[in-house]
Amino acid sequence: MQLPSGGAQHYILMLIPTLLREIEELGLPHIIRTSGFSEREVTTLYFEFVSIKRVLPADPERIAPEIWEHLLYCVQVMSAMVNAASLSELVQAREQAIRKFLPHARKAIETEYREQCREGAVDLRLAGMLREKTSPEHSRELCMEAIRLEREQRLESVRALSTSLLGHHSAHVVEAAKAWVVRENADPPEDFGALDLVIRLLDLLKLVLALEGDSNAKAAIPGDFSVDNIVLGIGNALYRKELGLQSSLVRFPHP
Repeated sequence: MQLPSGGAQHYILMLIPTLLREIEELGLPHIIRTSGFSEREVTTLYFEFVSIKRVLPADPERIAPEIWEHLLYCVQVMSAMVNAASLSELVQAREQAIRKFLPHARKAIETEYREQCREGAVDLRLAGMLREKTSPEHSRELCMEAIRLEREQRLESVRALSTSLLGHHSAHVVEAAKAWVVRENADPPEDFGALDLVIRLLDLLKLVLALEGDSNAKAAIPGDFSVDNIVLGIGNALYRKELGLQSSLVRFPHP
């Protein structure tokens, strides 16, 4: 077996305790009902995962190559359990995200359009978007255009993100993400979904780190917007395919 990349190894060591917490919060009876695993399988696997977590070293370099295959199996199975138990929540979350983001998207495009009008260089595509009647397809198009504009605005901010305040695993994941963003942006992919998500999460991480340094502002940070949650979201976007994971439904923040 080919070893996971360096950043993916750190992500796995962060992900195992997080998935265990998710399983515990969902509850083993709920997992048994929804995952397709038998009661005996769920119970046996859960206690195996707990035992593995207790003996894992913090440094990936201390983990023997033959152990990584089993660790990868662990996160794949735990991820599958959590995904099956939370599928209906994902469908609702996607619809809510589009509805929530749409007013922001329209405002961002209107701002960009007005700025272009002042400069005498109007993008007819943007003008058409703003005139078109609302439909599900049009809503998605508006959202994607607003995300593209935000990508350009946030990229320079992301380059300046410092990892000095992050833990060992988190710092490795974030540095790998910063390098990946620079590479991907230099040769833009046809599908910007993963790139946009990682840029937005890195930008959110920078904001949360700044707020955590202010004792007055720290109390206002929503619980889901913890540094660990954001870094886990970044790792999920970067390493899901490499590790053979399903789209993880661990409750990452929506940037």
